[in-house]
Amino acid sequence: MSHNPFTADAALAARIESLEQSVGAGLSEAIAALAPFSPARLAHNSGGIIFRADAEALVSRFELRSIDELMRLLVPIARHAARPPISNFFVGAVGLEAETGNLILGGNIEFSRTNLTYTVHGETCLAMRAFSRGTSLAVIALGEAHPCAHCRQFLSEFIWSRSLTLIDRIGHTLTLAQLYPWPFDPAYLGNEGAVPGRSDEGLALAPHGLDPDLAAALLAAGRRAHAPYSKCPGAVVLRIKGGGIVAGASVESVAFNPSMGPVSAAMIDLFAHGLDPRDIDDATLAVRSGGAVDHAASAHEQLAALRRGLPLTVLDWL
Repeated sequence: MSHNPFTADAALAARIESLEQSVGAGLSEAIAALAPFSPARLAHNSGGIIFRADAEALVSRFELRSIDELMRLLVPIARHAARPPISNFFVGAVGLEAETGNLILGGNIEFSRTNLTYTVHGETCLAMRAFSRGTSLAVIALGEAHPCAHCRQFLSEFIWSRSLTLIDRIGHTLTLAQLYPWPFDPAYLGNEGAVPGRSDEGLALAPHGLDPDLAAALLAAGRRAHAPYSKCPGAVVLRIKGGGIVAGASVESVAFNPSMGPVSAAMIDLFAHGLDPRDIDDATLAVRSGGAVDHAASAHEQLAALRRGLPLTVLDWL
């Protein structure tokens, strides 16, 4: 085990353990009734979300002291968002949206029959769900406030990470700055980082024959992609059986690795809505043809591993 240089609040940890025994089952039932992972939420991109009013009602109903306390108790429940078919190691994480007060439930995601580098950690899952929704994270709750170095680097790409707090069930309340005090951040390459809701209105699709709704979703995803280093944004849209669209946009890191490709981003949102690869009709990807980075090869690999024969169309940005 690595050495922990931080001191936990033992009284807080004991209270969480006591609450787990007294209200844990009831809280699990209450969350299930809210159906955060329902496909019905797809139209509003609210999969995996506990709305602020519902969160505040849960605090009152279970006589909790704060939203932070609720978040700590929700960490095991958030493991329902995890998809770890390789390790069978389920990680739950809960994020607090700064702008809305909503809570995001997320977990780790692994992709069988392909490269391990596509793995999404729980903290990264939360960051990408917030990015997809145009929001930032103020707090992340974990089993232990001990993100791996990969996650610390990825989180550092987001402009809101400067004020991010991490809390856990064993009594820690820490900032990302304490955990990663001297980060390699976007400023090193003259960038401010990923900004929630930013849109590159200059990006356009090459001529195509896509359905207008599909094309609009693909363009919107591409315009929110964060690709300041390669100038090669990637975006994908997954058409869902029975109606609906799931989109994903690439997010680059100043360190290049870790970075997030568009298919992994889209799968985070797909799973957040209680869907899986069997629900996908087809996929459409847009890339910078001839650019330094091309997401097409990795998209083909990931989608083929997710479901053999899944159709993929590749388009160009202008």
